[in-house]
Amino acid sequence: MEIAELLKNLNIPTMKRYVSVRPVEGEFMHRWVKDHGLTRTLEVGLAFGASACCIMSAHRSRHTCIDPFQKELYDDIGLTNITSLGFRNRADYYAEFSHVALPRLLAEKREYDFAFIDGNHLYDGIFLDFYYIDQLLCDQGYVLFHDAWMRGTQLVASFIKRNRKDYQILRCPIRNMILFQKIGVDKRQWDHFREFYTWKGQFSHPFFVWMLHLRKFLDNRS
Repeated sequence: MEIAELLKNLNIPTMKRYVSVRPVEGEFMHRWVKDHGLTRTLEVGLAFGASACCIMSAHRSRHTCIDPFQKELYDDIGLTNITSLGFRNRADYYAEFSHVALPRLLAEKREYDFAFIDGNHLYDGIFLDFYYIDQLLCDQGYVLFHDAWMRGTQLVASFIKRNRKDYQILRCPIRNMILFQKIGVDKRQWDHFREFYTWKGQFSHPFFVWMLHLRKFLDNRS
């Protein structure tokens, strides 16, 4: 099944499709996972399950997904969509905050070769997700960030680029995603620090936030 068709057939409320991955984003994730033979996959932020379905359709192994709001905010639609495609028995779902679930996975010595970060969109939440995923990610593994337009995401990416020589940023054809590959061991000195603030997106960010709030306002009125 083509990814565009897969996403079209998922049960995602029309007025909420803007919070889900777009077909071009889902296609990119699917192809990347499949073409690189990645089988140990993880994502933070299940929502309506679109990203999970795109990832799981690319391999036959288990997939870890973390989302504390699946029932409260999404009425378990994400899990239902996964089930409808026959993927539920391969999904390890944690109905917890990532700052609770990720340390447990680390204590269990779990290891992944692909991680998708699309959960808490506050800067500190994104950074904390990366902090733990970095320790869960195997050598040569990949971490993909969603919502690259957000300042929080941009700053975490800037930190990685400027402070983590054990990661390299890869060319990503999707403007709303940022892709890194882990290429070695973190060898920073105990006092290492490089400034990572960036002006990129400083002026566009308020506009996108305004547009997002406008969309929510219009959805609530309909």
